[in-house]
Amino acid sequence: MLASLSWLGEFVEIGDLSPEEVADRLVTVGLEVEGLSDFKGYLMDVVAARVLEFESGPEPGGLARCLLDAGSRGRVQVMCGAPDIDPGGLYPLALPGCELPSGTVRSMTVRGSASDGMLCSEAELLVGEDSSGLMALDRGIAPGTPLGDLYGRGDWILEVGITPNRGDALSHLGIARDLGAILARPLKSRPCPVAEDGPPASEKIRVDIECPDEAFRYCGRVVYGARPAPSPVWLSSRLMSLGLRSINNIVDVTNYVMLELGLPLHAFDLGRIAGGRIAVRTFGPGTRFTTLDGQERVMKAEGNVLICDGERPVAIGGVMGGLNSEVAEDTEDVFIEGAMFNPVNVRRTSKSLGLSTDASFRFERGQDVNMCPRAVDRAASLISELTSGRVAPGLVDCCPRPWKPRFVPFTPARCNALLGTSHSEPEMDRALGDLGVRLQPSQTTICLYDAEIPSWRPDLTREADLFEEVMRILDFGSLPATLPKPPSVAQEPHAAYRTAERIRGFMAGKGYTELLSFSFLNANFADRLGLGADHPLRREIRMVANPLSEEQGALRTTIVPSLLNAARLNQYHEQRDLALFELSRVFRQKAPEGAPDEIPMAGALLAGDREATLWCEEKRPVDFFDLKGAVEALAASFTESWEFVRDGTVPPYLDVREAAAVRRGGELLGHLGLVKASVADAFGLKKSGGPVYVFELETSSLPPSVSPAFEPFPGFPPAVRDLAVLVDESVPAADLEKAFSGGDYPLRKVAVFDLYTGGRLPPGKKSIAFRLYFQDCARTLTEELVSGYFKLIAGTLEKEFGATLRS
Repeated sequence: MLASLSWLGEFVEIGDLSPEEVADRLVTVGLEVEGLSDFKGYLMDVVAARVLEFESGPEPGGLARCLLDAGSRGRVQVMCGAPDIDPGGLYPLALPGCELPSGTVRSMTVRGSASDGMLCSEAELLVGEDSSGLMALDRGIAPGTPLGDLYGRGDWILEVGITPNRGDALSHLGIARDLGAILARPLKSRPCPVAEDGPPASEKIRVDIECPDEAFRYCGRVVYGARPAPSPVWLSSRLMSLGLRSINNIVDVTNYVMLELGLPLHAFDLGRIAGGRIAVRTFGPGTRFTTLDGQERVMKAEGNVLICDGERPVAIGGVMGGLNSEVAEDTEDVFIEGAMFNPVNVRRTSKSLGLSTDASFRFERGQDVNMCPRAVDRAASLISELTSGRVAPGLVDCCPRPWKPRFVPFTPARCNALLGTSHSEPEMDRALGDLGVRLQPSQTTICLYDAEIPSWRPDLTREADLFEEVMRILDFGSLPATLPKPPSVAQEPHAAYRTAERIRGFMAGKGYTELLSFSFLNANFADRLGLGADHPLRREIRMVANPLSEEQGALRTTIVPSLLNAARLNQYHEQRDLALFELSRVFRQKAPEGAPDEIPMAGALLAGDREATLWCEEKRPVDFFDLKGAVEALAASFTESWEFVRDGTVPPYLDVREAAAVRRGGELLGHLGLVKASVADAFGLKKSGGPVYVFELETSSLPPSVSPAFEPFPGFPPAVRDLAVLVDESVPAADLEKAFSGGDYPLRKVAVFDLYTGGRLPPGKKSIAFRLYFQDCARTLTEELVSGYFKLIAGTLEKEFGATLRS
């Protein structure tokens, strides 16, 4: 929330505290000041300038060339269209770079002439209301004098971070209350008398609440003769300094009172309220209503609170008013609404409509039900003052469930014992009293005092909350510093955590960068991946009930979209060579009801060029075997050997020509392969980025720890033989290797070193060459033994695959 320092000073005596000191004091009570700025600081970039030369343009009423004396800034030429420039006169000149409320002043060329600034009116500088001509300055002022030195540098604006439980601090009154408590200074008395005149309000309007569980109170005031007009400078300037634009005097007053007292208000055109009646009702999904912004809203949630007149809805309770009852140019009488709605209901309606407003933001966090009459009276008084209107006698008020004071037990000794402090009872009483909490002797034996909780603090529900309030006001810095006591027994990390850490360390060691992404995605990720209507990854999507945005509307069933989104972001930041990985969970809704299954997954992406190992090597694009090698090395880190097979389980977003399933025994771990060009294009990846490869593996069955078996270093040399065979093109090399790897011979290692097709080979055939490493730990292998092993392997391949040896 933005807060004005001068406005806070109207509620509590700030004295000689600097803006920085005020900000520090607020931070100590838990109201974090995230920013501090000088409103109207731009006046230091506006200087007094004397007109030396004035040359009218060729066209009547056109631009004139003015040569100005700007003091130490020298002579400045500007082009100006004001009709009342007086040679020798002194006017405010906004220099290039000055950030005026209407925009930034820049040097430019106008009709062939240089213009290095802008002469301003009172309204343009927000120091007056006259916008008909230039602001004339006293000729005795020295040229070059900043207007900030003449009119003051304006107001200081604090950007205060308010936690969700502190709805009472979303106003200047609420912030001033905490500031007064920390300064031990009382709030200033600010009476709000209302001069009443004319027919009673009860003759013009009647209010009924038909849903007391959703609307706790509804009251209002009628003001006769309240004609909309531009707001005075003091009002529009204050709203502008706090981020709100001025609309008209009536609407501006409702916003002003909301910022001052915290309660959102709304002004209706009384003449547009049919039947002279307001009824607060709930409506279900499908109800249509056009809000003030001209948008037709369709209710999606249950129990939406709508404010209705005798014929139709006129506002969405706690969110936004309606176009059919807004204050317009022809408005003569207004009805000012002040109400209190159920925070849960307001949030549900706001989120379902995707419509967040200043009103809904405050109502969602809870407001003071007893503030309704005071806020309405304040608004009626200001509107009457600004429009010369008359406030109708009587307050229209409907409160089916009046506020009942709440009491929370409080014992000072228990407070000191829990906090480790030694504050006296008078100190605690003063601190709580300044916040509106009143202590009175308890009628029970469980505590010393009963603390009466004010209506504006619904977050204070237990004794510990009061202890925190005491500590906030009596300074958190007084808490003694103590070291935490460590646990006596070290807890071993969870198995899933240890597995993830092993994979994380391995991937990082391979040069991959870890990615952290949201588990929420746009539900159209299934379309972009090309998943069919019955594909499990589409069928098992769980939608989010109230997403923060459309881009986070569904729980992901695969990590691949997150990897592709990250690749796109990196490519658009000129990062082409990518090696990314993510360890996270996917969510798959297996059963129609209940929570989705959470499945731990590991995913990685390769794109761009592979980094050269040596300085003399050239870069080359990454390929399938770079990623496959990483997965094989990952399996080896678990002292396992995984199979890569082509089967019907490859997902539709991978190109089947460069894709494989990864199996651990008979268990399917996941897939790896080349992302289809159409899928890469759907995710916005650049074609210049080259091919993109991904893998995704389920990690829940992988062991959390590995104890590799010790193998003694062989004391005898290996025997190496090359084996080249001719087989059908459809036979995978892995099947051949698997067939001869389990024989009764000391085969320690196998490597494929050549693959050949075409040429003089028969059609449909390919040549595969293996390098076989035989080694026995107990003896030196003779040529006769190795030749025998070689014949066994060749015979096995011939028998199972019809392979023939090539010489």
